[in-house]
Amino acid sequence: MLELSSKNGLNATPISKVAKEANVAVGTIYHYYNTKEDIVKELYTMIVQDLARMLVLNRDESKPYKEQYKQLWINFYNYFIANPSAFYFMDIVAIPPIIDSEEVDKNVVHYKGMKDFILQGIENKQLKNVELKLLMQMSFGNLITISRIRLRQELEMDDKQIDDAIEMSWDCIRLIED
Repeated sequence: MLELSSKNGLNATPISKVAKEANVAVGTIYHYYNTKEDIVKELYTMIVQDLARMLVLNRDESKPYKEQYKQLWINFYNYFIANPSAFYFMDIVAIPPIIDSEEVDKNVVHYKGMKDFILQGIENKQLKNVELKLLMQMSFGNLITISRIRLRQELEMDDKQIDDAIEMSWDCIRLIED
């Protein structure tokens, strides 16, 4: 379902097509899931959990905050570049009404490490003290765009371009003291 829906969109991915691709009967799928929406929700949760684990990989808390931010950004980027189907699936479903607010709220717990990291940055006067959702969107929303540009092969995104993107992302959120 992940591959098909990321290529064709959810509306163009009927359960019959999923069953054919998986080489199982449609009834087998409905034995485990009541609706297509249930499958989508489970895939969404699986990707969120996987991504949340990847975000904190190689994070060295002894390093300066900006270096830790850079590592989170790179982890996020590398996850989506290595998992383009997950990227496109999330790009399609991660906003309501496909994944409703209740489902999003249920999965927020998986991003606790990232949320705590951002809150620590505010507390330590590394990041602007603004609404958390806005800060996270400014931190990682541009990363989604950069991932899309790379996956669509609009830019190669070599090391210099990645460093530039991270620096621009950092400049959006860092606290500038007068």
